[in-house]
Amino acid sequence: MHRDREWPNTRRSQSAPIGPAVEDHGRVVTANLVAAAFYRQAQQAADVSVIVEALGHAVMADPAFGLAVADLDAFTDGGPKPIGGRQMNWERHHIEVVHSAAAGNFTRSTDLLREHLAGVGCDPLAFRIVTHLGRRMGIRDGLEDLSGELPSCHVDSRRGE
Repeated sequence: MHRDREWPNTRRSQSAPIGPAVEDHGRVVTANLVAAAFYRQAQQAADVSVIVEALGHAVMADPAFGLAVADLDAFTDGGPKPIGGRQMNWERHHIEVVHSAAAGNFTRSTDLLREHLAGVGCDPLAFRIVTHLGRRMGIRDGLEDLSGELPSCHVDSRRGE
């Protein structure tokens, strides 16, 4: 017989979501639930200003959320900062892609991005950051072959920013 979970009679436990913090594709992130929710908003946003705002809220909600810190720094010219704490393996790869792009090493960042996407299948912000920073450096995309193969969750970053 199926039994519903019984919750302690506290307000916090009744309103708290169950499970780990996850990003838009269900991968666990090393952040609190509020920061993860803002990160999902950033992943789904079409406009860069909305992405930056959502990332800013994610970092405010969890200053140790390395993924959001790296992404926000890349979009705001904050320069790659050392990321402390623990990250999931996919988060470390994402951060390496983003740091490489933010440091101006577009060739390395595109190579790392290809490798990263081969492993995770989909990472809209990593792709968006590399293409966004490459465009700002005056580099023609260089990722045309990937663009046509990306899942529908990726915002078309070639349209207006």
